[in-house]
Amino acid sequence: MCLLRDEPAQSGMEHYLAALNYRDMIVGIGLDSNEDQRPPSLFEEVFVRARADGFRLTAHCDVGKAYPLENVQQVASSIGQTGAERIDHGLNATDSPELMRLICEKGIGMTVCPWSYIRHQPFDEVFDRIRTLFDVGIKIAIGSDDPTFMEDTWIHENLLLVQRFCEFDNADMLRLARDAIDICWAPAEVKKDMLDELGRVGPIS
Repeated sequence: MCLLRDEPAQSGMEHYLAALNYRDMIVGIGLDSNEDQRPPSLFEEVFVRARADGFRLTAHCDVGKAYPLENVQQVASSIGQTGAERIDHGLNATDSPELMRLICEKGIGMTVCPWSYIRHQPFDEVFDRIRTLFDVGIKIAIGSDDPTFMEDTWIHENLLLVQRFCEFDNADMLRLARDAIDICWAPAEVKKDMLDELGRVGPIS
């Protein structure tokens, strides 16, 4: 379930409470839409309640704007009192070695959707940032964002893109797949089955 950050925080709480009627269908609570002057901290009450109710937490952090680094810092360190388990996008984290270290040490995963970035951001910068996150040990899940909106580019196309322009070899691609499984919110038995299947492809460093 995602809250819309360009709506009032009270609206977010109202929608969250209404969604509790379907809690058996919900794994985590996210935050998306326009971030301008809408930091994650505005929705802290909802995040605290969601964590107490046993949900996972994530938040969208735009790429290449004036404000994302502060927002990434909030998502990593403080929303829901102790920070989220996942950051959606957030490539600007590479501007801060301290922030990257925090994300890595806390085991926070990041979802990365390169096709959606290269429409607006310098091409080389996008892939340099992805490579930097990977090299410092942050676990990344390559995604497709909104495939039909992004010129019919799905996960396969995004994986091919990062393999080529981040210069990932086959071992790197296997690590990306393993890390994506590690940080996903599927049940443990489902993740084990996926990892077992991945292990049949080849050894993962």
